[in-house]
Amino acid sequence: MLNLRVIIPAYNEEDCINDFYNNVEPYLKSSGFEYEYLFVDDGSKDGTLNKIKELREKDPKINYISFSRNFGKENAMYAGLKESLDFDAVIIIDADLQHPPYLISEMVSKYNEGYKIIYTKQNSRKKEGFGRKLWARMFYSFFNKHADVPIEQSTKDFMMVDKQVVKAFVEMPDEFRFMKGLLSFVGYKKYCLEFEYVDRTKGKSKWNFKKLFKYGISGLNEFSSFFLVVPVVASIISFLSIITTVVLEIFGIFNSVDTFIILLILSILMFVTNISLYFVLYVLYSTRKEAMKRPLYFIEESSLGEKDV
Repeated sequence: MLNLRVIIPAYNEEDCINDFYNNVEPYLKSSGFEYEYLFVDDGSKDGTLNKIKELREKDPKINYISFSRNFGKENAMYAGLKESLDFDAVIIIDADLQHPPYLISEMVSKYNEGYKIIYTKQNSRKKEGFGRKLWARMFYSFFNKHADVPIEQSTKDFMMVDKQVVKAFVEMPDEFRFMKGLLSFVGYKKYCLEFEYVDRTKGKSKWNFKKLFKYGISGLNEFSSFFLVVPVVASIISFLSIITTVVLEIFGIFNSVDTFIILLILSILMFVTNISLYFVLYVLYSTRKEAMKRPLYFIEESSLGEKDV
């Protein structure tokens, strides 16, 4: 029988732990896998770890990792994956039940059909605030225009992945890990399951606008050359400034030649500086790619090493 590990990143979720277990357990029992849980307590300041330990006393399938402080969800997921290399498959799911447990059955079904990554996508953002929806729309638009690999809007970290994918994730040495970008980068056969937005029943979301903004910027920096756009736009503005200055001088707008010369020199300096900045950033992006040392490819299947029958 195949073995499955369920990874649950948790930060200040003491009110959700028992409800999570009670809701998820029936779907895992009917999955056809041998399974166990791995809670990753991301430096919680409440009683999350104690709740996990209480569960472990009732069910030996419960395991946990507890961080010394809050390192962030991405690092919690990475730690869980790193400790799960010996499992045939892994499910990552949040503890707050905003990831519908019933999808586990559909994930298992698609996994049995041969899909290596079964990920989820929220098909509606109706109940989210206007600012958050606007930020999400802008982020995905910018990201996909400049990314090495595009990502779908509204995808979630709730997923089931094969052991090959787990190994691929762990092999990548990125310090700032953007799970959605890594998911697109590794390839493999994927299937998307959609679900409606689910409200929290207990606890509060740990994602505020500041955290989402920093997370988005890290993703842009890690998987795109988006910031090359900045000197390009600035160079265009500087060039237009040069043209405008010359035109204004032709029409006698300036009262003195000195004013014209000063503005022209400043515009030219800005233009040259921004062009230089573009090439500096280009070199830095190239150097970063080399420094990351991401694997050049991942092999899904191979006939090499097969014995002759």
